[in-house]
Amino acid sequence: MDLTKVIEARKTIKMFNPNVKISREEIAEMLTIAQLAPSKANLQPWRYVVVDDTETKNQLLGFVGHNAPPCESASAVILVLADLEYQKILDDILDYSVEKGCLMPQFRDNSYNFLLGLHEKSSEAEIRDQVLIDTSLATMQLMLVAKDKGYDTHAIGIFNREAVMNALEVDSKRYAPLMLLAIGKAATAPIPSVRLPLEYTVSWNNGKGFKK
Repeated sequence: MDLTKVIEARKTIKMFNPNVKISREEIAEMLTIAQLAPSKANLQPWRYVVVDDTETKNQLLGFVGHNAPPCESASAVILVLADLEYQKILDDILDYSVEKGCLMPQFRDNSYNFLLGLHEKSSEAEIRDQVLIDTSLATMQLMLVAKDKGYDTHAIGIFNREAVMNALEVDSKRYAPLMLLAIGKAATAPIPSVRLPLEYTVSWNNGKGFKK
């Protein structure tokens, strides 16, 4: 599908067809493409817990408020996480970069020391902000990739984060929960929505040009 058409067609779906199952292979393919998103220094802090087991998925229903129907009917629900301790896999990232010819071996150690130094100089708030931004970029791409593959999504930002993290046995000190993403095949038409004209959202050369 043409990129513009994918963007225009992506809508939030309130109910999925519960009979449609997405294979792990296809989910993995979509995640692989989504991970081509940019991130600061290519540190790739996004992490995904894919819940495709019905019993496990049902454990989440009481933690998502009015979003239980899309979660229950979705083929999978993905807990999107940002890794606050991404530096723990910095060695792996650089070694993989060398292996794939993206980094010359002689620059590997200097790159490690530079990136680790940047991390250690950053405040907790700065690290959190950055990994959430980077993870959001990859997750938006995942929603578009899913639409291009013929699937639909529902991004859930309001949920009991502590309860979901506990239910899925995720380390809440290391990982920051960004959202839950339900994915499947739409069973109902999306609710129509509009976007503001650019005069509300764009100002040229200074911040004084917004309509309101």
